[in-house]
Amino acid sequence: MSGASWISYGASIAVQPRYGTVRGISVLLGLLPMTAWGWLWIGLGAVAAAYALVRPGRDLPGVGAAMAPPLLWAVAYALGAITGASPTAWGAVAPWASHAFLIAIIAYVTRPQKIVVRTVPCGAD
Repeated sequence: MSGASWISYGASIAVQPRYGTVRGISVLLGLLPMTAWGWLWIGLGAVAAAYALVRPGRDLPGVGAAMAPPLLWAVAYALGAITGASPTAWGAVAPWASHAFLIAIIAYVTRPQKIVVRTVPCGAD
């Protein structure tokens, strides 16, 4: 689900980014233009979607690809608020960071559990 969401969000910021997004993550725009950030979201979304199809336990690259964009945005918004580039950027930090942490929690909870059978010798309590 995150993979499809990131592809959609990446396409929207690659084609026509919102003013608030550009202002909030302005610290990243010195590294890459907004179109490139959109394509990064699309690429990581595709990786996350592809790894959703593999067996649990082998999907960690997909989990990382799903977590990376919102964590990056959370850090960028935090830096935007700290540097004064966007005085309201602090309001976007928690929503983006919480999305990444929810992905981590869901990935952990849905992991297959390893069951270790404890054998008791015959006659022992």
